[in-house]
Amino acid sequence: MHLPVPAVLLTVVYAAALAVAVTAPGQHLAAGLVVLTGLLTRWAVRHRRAHTVLAPDPAPARAAA
Repeated sequence: MHLPVPAVLLTVVYAAALAVAVTAPGQHLAAGLVVLTGLLTRWAVRHRRAHTVLAPDPAPARAAA
């Protein structure tokens, strides 16, 4: 399985931010909210792309003879 480097780096940053937010929830509330917002946004974009349905091509017109 090939994972794109930016996705891996972003996941590492999210994991680090979540770890910091969990260790001191009151002090790092803003960081936790930013990470949660980023994760939800990324999920929403991927979810929307996965369910995008392309309109079928119209049938070619028949030539009148």
